[in-house]
Parts: sequence; C-alpha cells; structure tokens
Amino acid sequence: MTSSGNWYHCAVKVISRAAGRSVVAAAAYRLGERLHDERYAEVHDYRRKGGVLDAFTLAPAGSPEWALDPERLWNAAEKSEVRKNSCLAREVELALPAFLSQGDRLRITERFAGELVERYGVAVSAAIHAPARGDDRNFHAHILFTTRELGAEGFGKKTRVLDDAKTGRVEVTRLRELAAECINDALADANSDERVDHRSFKDRGVVREPTTHLGPAASEMERRGERSDRGDLNRDAADQNARTDQSLGELEALDRAITSERRAAFEPPSTVASARERVADTVAPFVQAIQTRGHIADSQRDGLSWWQRAASKLATLAWSFALDLGDKAKRLWSERGPDLSSGRDRDNGEREGLDR
Repeated sequence: MTSSGNWYHCAVKVISRAAGRSVVAAAAYRLGERLHDERYAEVHDYRRKGGVLDAFTLAPAGSPEWALDPERLWNAAEKSEVRKNSCLAREVELALPAFLSQGDRLRITERFAGELVERYGVAVSAAIHAPARGDDRNFHAHILFTTRELGAEGFGKKTRVLDDAKTGRVEVTRLRELAAECINDALADANSDERVDHRSFKDRGVVREPTTHLGPAASEMERRGERSDRGDLNRDAADQNARTDQSLGELEALDRAITSERRAAFEPPSTVASARERVADTVAPFVQAIQTRGHIADSQRDGLSWWQRAASKLATLAWSFALDLGDKAKRLWSERGPDLSSGRDRDNGEREGLDR
C-alpha cells in the first residue's frame, strides 16, 4: 500500500521585465553565482548566500558553446527581448524528497530539466537549494528556462505554447504531471512506498491549509533565525494541518469501528465459536432457565417462542449500538467541523510555497 506525499509542490512562474526583474540577477541568485549584468551594468554576487547544493546548465544539441555558460546565456536571453514588458524567462519551483539522497534529488532535477530542453528546445539553468533553518525537509529546485528556442545561430522564436490562453494551462498541468512522474520513479527506485500526486488538494478532495511562498526577503530572515510574517503564516498553516490530520485520523478510526460493529451485528458469524461468543450474553438467561428448570416454555404471553425473543433482543441491541455510534460520529464531526472545512476549497497548486 502506498502513502501520499503531501509535501509535493510544483509551480510555474515567469520572470518579467514589466515587474522590474533582471533575468541575470534571477539566475545569479538561484545558482549562487557571481554574474555580470550587461544591460544594467551591475554585478550580482550571491556566492556567499549558501544553501546551493548543486547547479548546472543544459542546452539543446547543436547550440552555441556560450549556451552552457550561465553569464553569457542569460545576458543573451536578456538582450534578445526588446520590449519593456517582455517575459524574460520561466521558472519551475519543485519540491524534492527530503528522505532521498542528494544524488537522487539531483537525478530528479536533471531528468526534469532535460525534458524541458527536449519538449521546448530551450536552455535551462537549475539549482538545488537546501532547507532554510527550522525546516530540514524543504529541499527544492529552481529550474530557470528561456522563453525562446535555442539553435545553432542563437535564440529563435518564442515558445508560445506556454503563453496561449488555450494551451498554456494544459502545458502547465503537463509539467506538473511530468515532475510527479520523475519524483515517483525515484521513490520507486528507492523502494519507498510514498508517492506524490500532481493534482491540487481540491481536485483530490484533500482538506489542507495551503502555505505561502516566502520570497527572498522572508527566506533570508528565516535563515538568520528571525521570524517573518510569511513564515508565521506557514507555521500557523502547519499547526492547522496537524490538527486536521489528527481529526481525520479519529474520524477514520470511528468509521472502522462502526463498520466492524455493523458487520458483527448484521453479518452471519463465520465460525461456531464466533457465533457462540456473539449470542452468549443474550441467551444466558434462557440457558440458565433450562439448566434450573430442565426446560423453557415454547411461548409466553406475547406469543413468541424463546428463540424468536432472543433473536428480537439481539436485533434491538445491534440497532441501539449502531445508533449510539452514529451519535458519537455526529458529535465528533460537529466539534471538528470548523477545522476540517477551512481549507476545503483551497488549491495547493500555485499557493503552497517553498523556502527560497
């Protein structure tokens, strides 16, 4: 039996010039590198940031040699876009299994990045980040890829399939599904019974409180051991989810108890021993009467024989027990209801954040 990995997160975002972003700066931060930004005549140096476990750059076969140099690649990508509101790059943020080795996490990231290169003909720079202080499970990858195809002559046409209103949503869903496939294959290879699901909490009917993307400023505060507003929101969400999990566990246990008692009350016993055990208390008075008097009347004033009366009493007891369990379930659900319903209509897809 497999278990569900609710830590799964895969979000696709854009790096846009309209938002005042520089793709060279974005690449430097994610890769933990020192890159010179030709457009803005600045140097972005994140070598002391720490937390970057692995980083690499991929390009389609036949691409120019400079495509594998992050500084030259992302300056060329910046230069290829002339509009003031250009989309400079796309990024996939991908949560990685904490209990796998770093080699396994690297192979997941390399496979996913390679699929992007093959699917869209783009160049990719990727980095795996270690968890921030306070959460040793939050291994994740930043996978930055160009918005234009890259060939022997340099950058070519835009990959509009991700921009189009009709195809964009489908492509993003496919990327999330692809990421889940890469992770699940690695989990299977590691003989883990855990699997992830690319569908949202809402689509799976899972009651969870989504977390919030921290962003660079809040992430840096948390790394220094300082509390941030967004970090507090995520801690509150984690507490809420823990209470929800506890409540759901209690409800599942109650459901199992009801099912077990219903089976015992209404299904025929499977063995002679279980049949004797089931009716022992109910027929005890009749057995005692036989032992003391040597017989029992076939019927009494109500016209029922002793065995009919015993059967009727058994049915009454079973029905009373089922009603009692139902009342307990109703009370428990009423008490836990507000906790369980608060996150029912929320989506884990784009809102559940990682430490960056």
